[in-house]
Amino acid sequence: MNSKKAQSGLGVGAIMVTFVVILVGVVLLQLIAQQSGEVTNTVTITDVSLGTMTNGTTTYIDYRLLSDVVISNGTGGDVLTAGNYTVTNNAIDPSDGTLSVGILPASEYTGEVWSINATAQPQTYVGGAANSITGLIAIFFALAIAIVALEPTLRSGVLNMLGK
Repeated sequence: MNSKKAQSGLGVGAIMVTFVVILVGVVLLQLIAQQSGEVTNTVTITDVSLGTMTNGTTTYIDYRLLSDVVISNGTGGDVLTAGNYTVTNNAIDPSDGTLSVGILPASEYTGEVWSINATAQPQTYVGGAANSITGLIAIFFALAIAIVALEPTLRSGVLNMLGK
């Protein structure tokens, strides 16, 4: 009789292992999905102070790439035209060697505090094809959790018993 029980049903150990694997998998899936969102989304920076600008001196900010850039004179609030500065994306900051954005002033507004508004890619941003693959990692991990959850049920023959 013991041999029939062992053959026909799932053992308590198998159920516990499946439960633990699913629990750990769901927690890891949440972390993967959250990190995936952080590395594939751009951010909006608003009124970030660049400090006092000096003509001929590049100021570096901790982003990889800026778009839709609007720079204003912090003291007067005047919006500066693109001819008053040069934005260099994916520049190496010489002070610490990180990938940054360099802003070089060339205007009568130097010697004043500037602020910037823009859409930015964080330094951890993943672009191109890697951006799509990052999303697929979370999807395939979720599928793996579903397979682990269904495997003991399929192995036990429950679906065969429903058909009879």
